[in-house]
Amino acid sequence: MKILDLKLINFRNYENLNFEVKSNLNLFFGKNAAGKTNFLDSIYTLLNGKSFRNTKDTDNIMIDKNKSELFAKIENFSYEDNLEIQINRFDKNIYKINSEEKTLRNYKKDLSCVIFSPADINLVKQYPNYRRRYIDDLISIIDPVYEYNLSVYRKIIFQRNKLLKQNLSKDLLEVYNYQLAEYGSKILKKRISTLRKLEKYCINHFYRISGGDKFKITYLSTIPISKLDLDLSRLFLKKLDDAYEDDISKKYTTIGIHRDDIDFKINNLSSKLYASQGEIRTIILSLKLAEIDLIKENKKSEPILLLDDVFSELDKNRSSYLIKSIGDIQTFISSTDYDLESSNLLDGDFYEVKENRIISID
Repeated sequence: MKILDLKLINFRNYENLNFEVKSNLNLFFGKNAAGKTNFLDSIYTLLNGKSFRNTKDTDNIMIDKNKSELFAKIENFSYEDNLEIQINRFDKNIYKINSEEKTLRNYKKDLSCVIFSPADINLVKQYPNYRRRYIDDLISIIDPVYEYNLSVYRKIIFQRNKLLKQNLSKDLLEVYNYQLAEYGSKILKKRISTLRKLEKYCINHFYRISGGDKFKITYLSTIPISKLDLDLSRLFLKKLDDAYEDDISKKYTTIGIHRDDIDFKINNLSSKLYASQGEIRTIILSLKLAEIDLIKENKKSEPILLLDDVFSELDKNRSSYLIKSIGDIQTFISSTDYDLESSNLLDGDFYEVKENRIISID
């Protein structure tokens, strides 16, 4: 997949920007707050229907404006398509492909994008919800049904927790238990099977970058399982029943996929406890490259790669491995002037981001 041109209207600090993409590798330099990340976020939003910053949609609308509009012409599966998103402050958002309005799920089903930013460094040691969101976002790219199942599961959890706070009868809770077990087991199976595939690619990248260290991804489930061919729904239901007294006492659902976690291990040691900053950077870089591999395997198309100021986080060895691994993937990179001089690794079109404009550097 490739982006051919972009147009932004009232998106963050860009009032009216037209940008023609001429190269596979595109580098954007400028001072902090110049709008480099905003530009990359506009690409992410066009391909995912939401910002990678996990903010409200309306936060992307320029102050004092009622809507933001994003347009792109892309090449995908040898076809050209025109994408359009309208983010509205007082109405629902609109998603179109070739002028035909789509649901968000149908809009993004053939689109894909991988983002690598300094905030990803927090993934390894921060709270479990970071890691759950990471795997949920990744699976949603390759499996639209997963996103639907996750949405239903969250609604059931909300209602069940509401009942727990009201100390209602166990019989009423069991109605929700059956639904929770049905959707929770589907999500659990998909998470584990996807992490196994992701791990396969990660092991290869991590081994090469680290010089021989072993890497493993462990899924920490509140539903203890040994095999995916078990009747997970029945097991899930039993564990919910076993946790009834604890749930009543704490007034929330204590077990389920919303309480699970992921651990990344180096040489069988938990990275949460023992990984150095350099090892954490190697984990994240390996994960991002593995994401690309996984998306290519499942969608038969290359994703767009966005690198938001990552070279400030990577040493020369890791930066070199990243650039060599990109291949023909269309890539958009934001960085600082210092990084331009220090890396000396990049060959593509250079641009300066200044005063809400993007200026080509010859």
